[in-house]
Amino acid sequence: MLTPEKPDLGDKHDASGKAVFLDRDGTVNRNTHFLIDFAEFELIPGVEDALRILQGLGYRLFGVSNQSGVAKGYFTYAAVEDLNRSIVADLGARGIRLEEIAFCPHHPEGVVTEYAKACGCRKPAPGMLKDLARKHGLDLSQSFMVGDSDSDAQAGLNAGAQGVWIRPETTQLVDFGRVDNPRKIKEFPSLLDFARNLREFA
Repeated sequence: MLTPEKPDLGDKHDASGKAVFLDRDGTVNRNTHFLIDFAEFELIPGVEDALRILQGLGYRLFGVSNQSGVAKGYFTYAAVEDLNRSIVADLGARGIRLEEIAFCPHHPEGVVTEYAKACGCRKPAPGMLKDLARKHGLDLSQSFMVGDSDSDAQAGLNAGAQGVWIRPETTQLVDFGRVDNPRKIKEFPSLLDFARNLREFA
């Protein structure tokens, strides 16, 4: 069992402690394989509506992304930061507030010495979610981690949040019967289906 950590409220502008943590590539935007050029950034259809619904329900929005391309030498840490700032600005221009995109630059098989290591932040490890929770005063038990892989959803469970796996082939909104799905991970065919389901039961 995870021991709850006292949050550092910091400069808290929003009273809500509930959040939706979003994987980036393949969940929010089309996965172009090691995206680094903002010109190639493209929201997945339905994502903008989904984020508006989640925001309207009072959930604070954060990105949580593994970026092993840094460790593998494909691009720099600073380049990922620049891309993330552009994504946040783009969504902001649409009226969607993504407060921060956290990312893990590590990979144990990397070639850049500084980042070539095992760590506590690469999903399914919960480090990024816990760091964001401390920084922004979030209640993980009232939050969701949503992504297009089981490791995304598992990171949520490992942090004490709820795990959601976006799987386009899922035929039911909530499916606990799949043999390749650990219990407690909820499945939805899209981020928009997840958001609509959350609104229905809010």
